[in-house]
Amino acid sequence: MEIKFERFHLQSDLLSPLQGFEPVSVPTEVRIDPLTRRRSRIITWGLPIGDKLDLTKMAEESEGCIFCPGNIFLKTPRFPKEIIPEERIRIGKAVGFPNLNPVGTYGIVVVLCQEHFVPLHQCTPEHYVEGLSVSLEIIRRVMAFDPDARYWQISQNYLLPGGSTILHPHLQLIGDPIPTNEMEYLLNGSVSYHQRNKTLYWNDLIEIEKGIEIRYITRIGKVHWFVSYAPIGFNEVCATVEGHGSFTTLGKEERLALATGIVSTLKYYDKKNLNSFNFSIYSISGEASYQLLIRIISRTPIQSYYLNDWTSFEALHSELTSNIAPEELCHEIRPFFP
Repeated sequence: MEIKFERFHLQSDLLSPLQGFEPVSVPTEVRIDPLTRRRSRIITWGLPIGDKLDLTKMAEESEGCIFCPGNIFLKTPRFPKEIIPEERIRIGKAVGFPNLNPVGTYGIVVVLCQEHFVPLHQCTPEHYVEGLSVSLEIIRRVMAFDPDARYWQISQNYLLPGGSTILHPHLQLIGDPIPTNEMEYLLNGSVSYHQRNKTLYWNDLIEIEKGIEIRYITRIGKVHWFVSYAPIGFNEVCATVEGHGSFTTLGKEERLALATGIVSTLKYYDKKNLNSFNFSIYSISGEASYQLLIRIISRTPIQSYYLNDWTSFEALHSELTSNIAPEELCHEIRPFFP
């Protein structure tokens, strides 16, 4: 087993006006991801977060969007019949159809519910079970039509800071014959680790994290929830699905376990006055050394003044920051999981 948790401790000394110009030391920790070797900076000061902003007016002003019940079957695209004969997929209240503005070979939208706006504390596992089930059915149908589309991302952008242009809760699916940068980092690291150790990185990581305990949250069926040693976003929560590399092989129990963990994380975010987030499921078919991964990160919340959580560090140096130590995050979020 060859997993190393490397870190560097940095320290900045100054005379602080907040302490009567007495000497103050401000620590920063640089961590290196054991798989991708990417650096992440753990900062000890956080972005200011105000009280929860009432989003009622925003919801009311955008009510009646193309994803709402009166419009969804009239104003959204339909699949070609050779791919999906019924042209859209519906399971429960979730509806899936092509994205009008795709950024890949197969761009798909899955609307999660009929409600135009759902605050984080009102999100339910049912919302995500139905949405993930629609996603699964569409991906299976598309791959039956085009087996080369084996790299899939199942993502959610929630509210404007998360990149969403429509308030109505929805997922975005993108399927391609080539991986995204992040998929390639994960896949290359997984393949290299397997070649060196003859074991699966993700299983070894979970075994270590369970033993250490400080970053392992819980297990729900075959889904292991944990926080990343070197996070790539704020309040990052991860899960890997034991025995599955592709989203297409997940059963009902695995989809429910993912939905339960997503909602548990969102309830924690809500408790912390966070209201915007992203998540992505990285699905790769036909790679025995890879295991399915989901990442959830919070974004700067909508508040009375604008504040972005991406700076030149993230955008131009590809060095990501986190405003909470992963071990502290794990301790705080565990009570929100079953």
